[in-house]
Amino acid sequence: MSSPTTRVVAGRQITFPVPVVSASISGAAFLSRTAVARRLIAAGPQSAILDSAGAEPVSLPGGRTPVTMIHVRYHDVPGNVLGGYHEVGLAFQVKVPGVGVQQHIHELPVDQDFTLAAGNELWGFPKWKGDMVGTAGGALDDARLGAVGSSGAGGIDLKLDTRLGVPLPGRHSLGMNCIQVLDGKPVLVRAGAKVAGGRFRPLGGARVAIASGAQDGDPHIARIAEAVRELGLDRARALATFSFERFEAEFQAPRTLS
Repeated sequence: MSSPTTRVVAGRQITFPVPVVSASISGAAFLSRTAVARRLIAAGPQSAILDSAGAEPVSLPGGRTPVTMIHVRYHDVPGNVLGGYHEVGLAFQVKVPGVGVQQHIHELPVDQDFTLAAGNELWGFPKWKGDMVGTAGGALDDARLGAVGSSGAGGIDLKLDTRLGVPLPGRHSLGMNCIQVLDGKPVLVRAGAKVAGGRFRPLGGARVAIASGAQDGDPHIARIAEAVRELGLDRARALATFSFERFEAEFQAPRTLS
């Protein structure tokens, strides 16, 4: 039985807040055309953030929107409720009336079934299943989304290199505030994270490559490859690249926008 603080996913009871006790993360931030970001959101299954919540992509001078790509490795340890898995994310900054600037996760492929179900059912995260590998959190993360061992065909490669970056000593707190769509309604998802073992590289350090054949196989891979191409991420220089060897978080229950 579910309650305001619990939900049942695939026969398992999940209690909020949902903890991540051990993970590693790498990522990069870019600027892309606001018009493209909006068109991608409007054409996708989470367009209610525009239609119902009135959200719009943040538009900086020159009509550019901050876009982030991440690779996370959730370790297979006790306490990680959703298990061990890889995750690749594509997110936009959006401004929500009465709320402020939030992240909107546009694509969130994972490589395990339970986290796929939990992410979609608990928070409205747009998870789908795909093959992926990489060394998230390290100074060099050669991540791949797509068929592993396919000699580079039909996938997306995400190289995140902070070896020339500066160390970020100590432990840091981060807020992760998202707007998503759950059961057809916009919701706010709050998470607090703590990170350590970080490195930060401004102006560079990331390379996104679309392998030949990416648009000819898995329709999910084809869709994210087209988004990468339209946003120009395969040609862009990153604003910054980051990595954290240690990533912990707590994800709160979603809150419907009033």
